[in-house]
Amino acid sequence: MYIYVFQYNSVWLMSKIYRIVTFLPMVLGIVAVAPVFWNSLKLLLDFGVYRWFYLGVGVYVLLLLLPFVRNNARVLETLSHEVTHAFVGLLFLKNIKSLKVSSDGSGEVRHTGNRFGATCISLSPYTLPLFTYILLIISLMVEKDNIYIFDIFVGFTFAFHIKCFVSQTSLRQTDITSQGIVRSFVFIALFLMFNTAVVLMSVKSGLADAVVSVVKSMWVYFIILWNKVF
Repeated sequence: MYIYVFQYNSVWLMSKIYRIVTFLPMVLGIVAVAPVFWNSLKLLLDFGVYRWFYLGVGVYVLLLLLPFVRNNARVLETLSHEVTHAFVGLLFLKNIKSLKVSSDGSGEVRHTGNRFGATCISLSPYTLPLFTYILLIISLMVEKDNIYIFDIFVGFTFAFHIKCFVSQTSLRQTDITSQGIVRSFVFIALFLMFNTAVVLMSVKSGLADAVVSVVKSMWVYFIILWNKVF
């Protein structure tokens, strides 16, 4: 009995320490990524570069006007949500036991394993445009003359991700409440801005250069912040 209580308290304490220790770096990350995110949004003003991206966004918006698409949108969004949970779970070496999506728009992923990566797995659907990244990775192997086709689908899938984010992000989501509301929204803000910056810069310069540029820019802003504070 005493051993069980001690083990339970130890796990609870370690969980609390982990949350406290990782919270401050996430807040600093938001401060560092915010200017990068803003600069990536300003890139959208270059219509010549982003015209195919805009076309993909426009196609998605137009499809939502179709009754068939609207009627099935919730199920498709839930499917994307649960697939993202499962994918990130696999990255953290979890054993995925089941993935369920119901016609009412509810869904669930069950996996086994310890709690390592629980925050990333729980909040990944709100921050990770999975299908957009898949396209960007494939585009690395495509000739530049044909890259505009991928830009269309990047715009389409990214618009889909933003729609999912708007529809699914709420204080009622157990994904969010289970990780703590404040902590969850700090995590979401950080990685949503990071991934948005990477996606938008990728359209202009490719995925590899975009990731390097975002990380380097964040580091520069972090050093500036550090020097001002200390």
